[in-house]
Amino acid sequence: MWPVKFKPVAMERIWGGDALKSMFGVKTDRPIGEYWVISAHPNGMSVVDGGPLDGKTLQELVETYPDAYLGQHSPQKRFPLLVKFIEAHDDLSVQVHPDDAYAEAHEGDAGKTEAWYVLDAPQDGRVILGHSFPDRETYLRAVREGRVRDYLAYRPIRKGDLVFVPSRTLHALLRGTKVLEIQQTSDVTYRVYDWDRVDANGKPRELHIEKAADVIAYGTEPPEPKPMAVVDEPGFEMVRLVSCPYFTIDRVRVAQRAAEMEQGVRGNPDCAMVVEGSGHLRCVAEGEEVRLPVKAGDALVIPADVPRYAWEADEALTVIRAFYGSSGP
Repeated sequence: MWPVKFKPVAMERIWGGDALKSMFGVKTDRPIGEYWVISAHPNGMSVVDGGPLDGKTLQELVETYPDAYLGQHSPQKRFPLLVKFIEAHDDLSVQVHPDDAYAEAHEGDAGKTEAWYVLDAPQDGRVILGHSFPDRETYLRAVREGRVRDYLAYRPIRKGDLVFVPSRTLHALLRGTKVLEIQQTSDVTYRVYDWDRVDANGKPRELHIEKAADVIAYGTEPPEPKPMAVVDEPGFEMVRLVSCPYFTIDRVRVAQRAAEMEQGVRGNPDCAMVVEGSGHLRCVAEGEEVRLPVKAGDALVIPADVPRYAWEADEALTVIRAFYGSSGP
């Protein structure tokens, strides 16, 4: 089967902005916070943009060609990864996502472990990641007394960092930050604190205090990934940024050459998101040579029956590759 690009799904958010609109060809005066670029979730379904499969949804690809577009080792029956570009013009709510067991029991959805690849951040950029609540009772008392902010933990960030956010971790992106988010396919969020702001109708957004109390991990510190070089050659670098039971994320940099690589897990598809530069994806699909132009903002699914492919850089090219299933050592 063929590698496919998708049309971005622009999501209006109260904390969104305008900076990424030109990248995705979005024309609206409304604040856009998220661009869902690979998604099989019904709240924002991806549609193929161009090529032989133009107009088909990602769910249709999975149902019609499961061996190619879902593979042999998926943790969900639908495509298990959801990928977004996010612009935080303002602070996001302080929030937490449930794990699989809680989400399935209470929401009929999957849990949500995610990771942020930082595209841009202020000079003193940081995110909220973790907390100092020792137990549920302390958390609920802080909510009642309006002192949630006293317990929040902050982590500095800069462009090129990877922030790993397991389910049950209290977190928030803060103003001036742009990230590529890779997560489990899920749309379950429990808001804990929303900076006392109101929406266009003058009403505060809904909080989910009790459910958040159920799922917050107390007495633990969020892990900090340790990147590991996989390939380090002139003009071709690949660094493993994080690996967990739900996904593995690599950063691929190519300059002044073509770099060939294998699928992350044989028998499963790869996701590839271009975050800098431009060039081409080259592979053999359905017995034909394919040379697909790519640029910053493009997101592709490379099917499982394309076991090898190459990146050709027109200018320095940075691609974030994500896949699921066992990634080996």
